[in-house]
Amino acid sequence: MEMSTNTNQSSPSQVYSSIADTETLQKGAEMLGGLEGIQAIEPKGELPGQKIPYFIRSGDGERYLVGSLVVNLTARGVDTGDLYEWTVITGGKGATMPSHIHHTTHEALFVVDGEVELWLDGQTYRLGKGDFASIPPAVSHAFRTNSHHTQLISISSGPQLSALYKALGTPYAGYVQPGDAITELDADSLKKAEQVADVQFDGKPLNGQAFQPVTNSTVPNTVVPYVLAAGEGDRYTLGDQLFSIMSDNASTNGKLLMVMTEGPAGDMIGKHYHREHTEMFCCVDGMMSMWLNKSLLDIYPGDYVAVPAGAIHAYQLRRNYTRFVGMLTPGIFEDFFRSAHPYQDHVYPQIPSGGPNFAKVSQLDLVLLERPGPPKH
Repeated sequence: MEMSTNTNQSSPSQVYSSIADTETLQKGAEMLGGLEGIQAIEPKGELPGQKIPYFIRSGDGERYLVGSLVVNLTARGVDTGDLYEWTVITGGKGATMPSHIHHTTHEALFVVDGEVELWLDGQTYRLGKGDFASIPPAVSHAFRTNSHHTQLISISSGPQLSALYKALGTPYAGYVQPGDAITELDADSLKKAEQVADVQFDGKPLNGQAFQPVTNSTVPNTVVPYVLAAGEGDRYTLGDQLFSIMSDNASTNGKLLMVMTEGPAGDMIGKHYHREHTEMFCCVDGMMSMWLNKSLLDIYPGDYVAVPAGAIHAYQLRRNYTRFVGMLTPGIFEDFFRSAHPYQDHVYPQIPSGGPNFAKVSQLDLVLLERPGPPKH
């Protein structure tokens, strides 16, 4: 029996209408075949071409060679109802994405491995594993991979950036760059991309700057470009798990709520679903198990799971140190994390904190189907 925690007369989309735009809220609540239809889908490990639950194993997806970068489309607009796109980018030392802006797309970058040199709104940064950047529309930016194996994730609002990589690149069967040689993108390719994607290349030079390590530890309360050091952000705990908010409604106009979760091995959380927002999970360290509708999946580093509105899900951390990146859009679930226990340390608590603030949780887009406990096979 489902246990709805949303007892207010107003829906989450009404409560948060001032945070996310109407179009994003409407797309967030769309369910293919309605609630019954979406919950009947058996997720598969392939790009679905429609907004349904699915998963992608590390390295799988739709890959393109863009200059010397391997771009793996893990979630395209067509797979997410045009809500967002999730792209994994792999490169060797010196591979570059030239300076450009997006007119309407908000983009976030998260470094999985290696080192990235980032040009962001006139500033230059050296990003390492776990560092994060938030890039609002109309902000000039570029990056260069600076290790022999560098990997970063691009998370973007809307459906516009997959067209950029398709225009710049060619289909690619490999999983890493062809070799050490660097191939620059030519002017004709840049012009072609500008015609089909939300991008404008501004030609700003990428030489002569000194790159500074990322030290910022705070999320701004307005939409501005920023970087965030690994492990930083607004931190909260529930039980033995630590949630670090890397971007929120205020910093992305409700489009990209990005949260890092870490903790030890433990029980499966209770199965639940959301009526009005999409959630996605990407394991970074350790191992997880996840219910996705009626399928129980083992999730390893680099694996990605898409959970659109209506899909039943739950997760369990399976190793003594497990981390995953989550993104929720629209960001109407932010208060779930904000209503937890504020936390100053940077590692999950050795003595578990208390449970959720049920008075606040009752106002959220959450339908519980069972209480937390050991996984049921």
